[in-house]
Amino acid sequence: MNIIPKLAGVCGWPIHHSLSPVLHNYWLKQAGIAGAYIPFAVSPEDAIDAFRALKRTSIMGVNVTLPLKGQAFQAGDIATDDAQKLGVANCLYKSKGQLVAHNTDMEGFAAPLLERMGANQLQNGSALVIGAGGASRAVLGALLSLGVPEICLTNRTDAKAEDLVSQVDVPSLYAVPWAQREIAVARADLIINASAAGMAGKRALDISLADARSNALIYDLIYTPRVTPLMKEAESRGLQTLGGLEMLIAQARPSFRLFYGQLPPAEADPTEILFDALRTGIR
Repeated sequence: MNIIPKLAGVCGWPIHHSLSPVLHNYWLKQAGIAGAYIPFAVSPEDAIDAFRALKRTSIMGVNVTLPLKGQAFQAGDIATDDAQKLGVANCLYKSKGQLVAHNTDMEGFAAPLLERMGANQLQNGSALVIGAGGASRAVLGALLSLGVPEICLTNRTDAKAEDLVSQVDVPSLYAVPWAQREIAVARADLIINASAAGMAGKRALDISLADARSNALIYDLIYTPRVTPLMKEAESRGLQTLGGLEMLIAQARPSFRLFYGQLPPAEADPTEILFDALRTGIR
């Protein structure tokens, strides 16, 4: 009997940098599933039509990366609660003839954080979020869902931070001017870099951890490089760190289940093969 392979993929513009094919294809092999996970370059101008065309293909679904998350949300026939909360989708899948827009970023951000800090500690602490882009929305949504009682947001452009705070509009979230970011560092139990600063090829994040609390956790959502300048400073000061690769893996697990009908094998840890891919440039 011929087994029809299950197909899924990731869409972006550009897409050559994505580690998702390495990750999902590793899990497929470990699980013994007949399937493949393929990168698709999709231009922003064509994205909505391309996504809607998924219903006419044998592709089970796709993950969506920048800059197409807004178009993915628009293309869905329906949207899950997590996608609606953020107004963007990083996952599209087919269900009962409909294209469902979903977002796994909040779950992906929260899972490794809960393993490291625990719900009780989070619900009795304060968080500083750096950046006011799409990643920040997912971070804020997760922190609010986890019940973090005090969240401050800062961004190089103060107006962007203030605008995002006004959109979320909850008493526990407030903006801190960029000029006062060191004061916010000193007050935080959890410091999250949700900006692109520190990514390979970009300038380092202009923030000091000199006044950070000794028990603070520094969570950098960037995974290229493996240890970012912010994480290096944190480690030099004896602070705990959490890198972006953990989030990448955690947000991919629910997508894998939606596409292939089961969670990836719990014992199949992809961390080292992902770092090998980063080091060698193999995708």
